[in-house]
Amino acid sequence: MIRTVRTQLGRFSIRRQVILLFFLIVVLPFLFIGYFAYSKSIKAIQDVSSFVSMEMMVKNAKVLDNYLDLVDNAQSEIMYSKDMQELLSIRPSGELEELEITSRLVQYTSLLNRNTHAYTIRIFPIEPSRYPTFTHTIYQDEDIESQAWFRLAKEMKSPYWQLFLPQDNPILYKEPFLSKIKQLYGLNQSKPLGFVIADIKASTLSEYLAPVKMVDRQQVVLLNENNTIVYHQETERIGTRFDSPELDGFLKQSTEAASRLTIEGVQYMATYATLTHNDWKVLSLIPVSVLTRPVSGIERISFLFLLFYLAISVFTVAFFTYRFTNPIQKLVKAMRKVEHGETVHNWPQLKRSDEIGWLYMGFDNMVRKIDELVSSAEKEAKDKKELEFQVLTHQINPHFLYNTLEAIRWKAESRQASDISEMVRSLGNLLRLSLNDGRELTTVEREIEHVKAYVAIQSARQDTSIRVVYMIDEDILPLPCMRLMLQPLVENAIKHGTRHAGDGEAVKILIRGSLEPYRLQFEIVDNGPGIPEALRAGLLTAERNIPHQRKGVGLRNVHERLALYFGERYGLQIENRDEGGTVIGISHPILDADPAQRDAI
Repeated sequence: MIRTVRTQLGRFSIRRQVILLFFLIVVLPFLFIGYFAYSKSIKAIQDVSSFVSMEMMVKNAKVLDNYLDLVDNAQSEIMYSKDMQELLSIRPSGELEELEITSRLVQYTSLLNRNTHAYTIRIFPIEPSRYPTFTHTIYQDEDIESQAWFRLAKEMKSPYWQLFLPQDNPILYKEPFLSKIKQLYGLNQSKPLGFVIADIKASTLSEYLAPVKMVDRQQVVLLNENNTIVYHQETERIGTRFDSPELDGFLKQSTEAASRLTIEGVQYMATYATLTHNDWKVLSLIPVSVLTRPVSGIERISFLFLLFYLAISVFTVAFFTYRFTNPIQKLVKAMRKVEHGETVHNWPQLKRSDEIGWLYMGFDNMVRKIDELVSSAEKEAKDKKELEFQVLTHQINPHFLYNTLEAIRWKAESRQASDISEMVRSLGNLLRLSLNDGRELTTVEREIEHVKAYVAIQSARQDTSIRVVYMIDEDILPLPCMRLMLQPLVENAIKHGTRHAGDGEAVKILIRGSLEPYRLQFEIVDNGPGIPEALRAGLLTAERNIPHQRKGVGLRNVHERLALYFGERYGLQIENRDEGGTVIGISHPILDADPAQRDAI
C-alpha cells in the first residue's frame, strides 16, 4: 500500500507535491476543526432553542386550555338558563310579540357580552325567519338559514368549532373568528330551540399564544385536528394548511415533540404541544438561519483565519515555485525539446552556485555541442541534396523545346498564320518561367502560369482538343512552391490522353489546389486510360533495372525532388478513378511567403 502511494506521488511534479503537502498540513486540519466547532455550536444552539420553545408551547397550551374551558362553561350556563329556554320556546303570534322577544334577546346578549374575557356570545333561534326584527337588528337581514354553517349546526348533535373568515361576510367579520357552536334544548324537549355561539377573535388568541416577545421570524400557529391553521400572526394564512407532508408526519408522533423540518423550502426548528381540551396543537416554527445567526461572527473569524493561512500557503508555494520548481521545469522542457530533435532557442543563462545552477551549466554545454554536430550534419546533407537535385533536374527531356520550334517552323511555312506570334509568346513565357532566374522556388501563381503557357503551345501543336480546368484556392497563389512541379504531370496527362483519344474526343484535365493542415495539396485529374496496377506500383520507385522505369521519368523526377528537398512525407500519390482516368496527388509543405527568406532557400 505504501509503495503504491509513493509510486502515485512520484508521478506528480514537485510543484504539485508541494501544493498537496501544504493542503494536507495546513488547510485540511483547519477546515476540519472549523467545521467541527461550527457544527457543535449549531447543535448546542438548536438544542437550547428547542428546549425553551417546547417549554413555551406547553405553557401556552395550558393557558389556552384554561381559556377554552372558561368559554365552554359560559356557554353551558346560558344553555341551562331557564329564562333563555323559555324565551326561545315562545313562537311569536304577532309583530308586537316578536318585537318584545327581540328586545329581550338583544338585552340578554348585551348583558352576556359584558364579560372581561374577550369573547362574545351570539344566540340564534332554530328558525330565524320567525324573528325578522331580530335578524335585521343583529345580522342586517342576512339569510342565516341558507348558510352552510347553519345547516351543519342543525345536523350536528355535539358541539363543534367553526372558523369564520372576513371573506365569508366582510360586514360581520372584520377579522377571523374561531367560534364554538352548541345546540340549546328546552326542558323535557328533544328538539333544539336554537344555538349558542361563543366567538373568539384572532387578536384574542394572540394574547394567549404569544404573550411575550418572540424570536425574529418565529411563527406560533394553532392547528385543529385536521392540521388546518386556525390562528397565525399573518391572518391571511388562517384557514389554510402548510404544504408539507413532513410536517403532517411530525405532528402524529405524540402529544409534544421537537425536530428540524423543511417546510415550503425553508428549514425550521419545530416544536409543538397538544391541548387537552381537544386534539389541537400549538406549533412553534423558528427558522434555522435565525438560530445560527449568533455564530456568524465565529464563522467570519474562521473564514478570515482560513484566508490568512491560504495566503501564507500561496506565498510559500509561489516562492518555492519561483526559486526551485520553475527553473527545474524549464530545464525539463528544454531536455524534452532536445530529445525530440528540436532546437532550443534563447536558452536562459542561470547564474547560481547551487545544484540547479550546475545543472543549467552542464546542460548548456551539452546543447552547444549537439547544435554544432547537428549544424555540421545538416550542411553536409544539404550539399548532397543540392547536388542530387541538380542531377535530377537535368534529366528532364529536352525534346519538348525542339518539337515546339519545329511546330513554329511548320506553321510559318504552311499557313503564314497570325497565331505564330501567340505560340512564340507562349514559348517565351514557358522558357522564362522554367528558368525562374535560377531559383529553385517559385510561387503557385507562377507555376500555374507555366502550365497555362505549356497547354497553349500543346493546343496549337495538336489537332486533339485539350481542355484544362483550374480550381486553385486564391489563398495559396502567393505561397512558395517548388518549380517544374505541375508542368511535367500535365505533360504526361496530355501525352497519354492524346494517344488514346478517339476522333472528336477531347483531353480533359482538372487541376485542383487547396490549403490543408500543415501542407499544400494539389491534384491532377485526367480522362485518360489510367495506369495499370503493375505499372503504377513501380512508377515512383528508384530501381533502374525495372523495364518500365524508362516510362514516367517526369512523375518520378517530381516525386524524388519533393522527397529530397522537403523530406519523405512529401511527394506524389497515384490512383486510378473508377470511371476512368488517373488522379495524381501532390503533397507540398507550407513555406514562408517572405521573399527574402524564399530567395535564401
